[in-house]
Amino acid sequence: MDDAIDYGLNTPQFPGQQVKNFGIEQIRTLTKKQRRTKGFRFNVPTGDSTNDIQLSGTARILLGINLIGVSNSYFNNVVSFQFKVNNEIVIDQTDPNFFLKTSLNSQEYYSIPRPLSGTDQITITFKNSGETEIANLQIWYI
Repeated sequence: MDDAIDYGLNTPQFPGQQVKNFGIEQIRTLTKKQRRTKGFRFNVPTGDSTNDIQLSGTARILLGINLIGVSNSYFNNVVSFQFKVNNEIVIDQTDPNFFLKTSLNSQEYYSIPRPLSGTDQITITFKNSGETEIANLQIWYI
């Protein structure tokens, strides 16, 4: 097809080879060190609720989190939350509105660096005193 749109299908698998003459293993090492993010959305019912968080098995360093109410609004009913990594309480009984950001970019997360092993147990627990609310959690990691 002469009219075919180029969607980058001919892009080299390891583009660093063309720029700096990196070897394939050097490119893989660089890629493993790049920052990644994963998002979660929770329905937070009345009372206490605990949610398990699963990251990639290649996750090695937790960088930080963002906690956002629906439509970037304040939490009205969620009065506190707890964030645990491998049984270590990292954030304890804190008002989620302290973590609220309305317009995020890639440099805006609350830094809580922790080592990860790829088989980590990460949980977030909410206390809600009213109607069900939605909480959006974004985790940054390497």
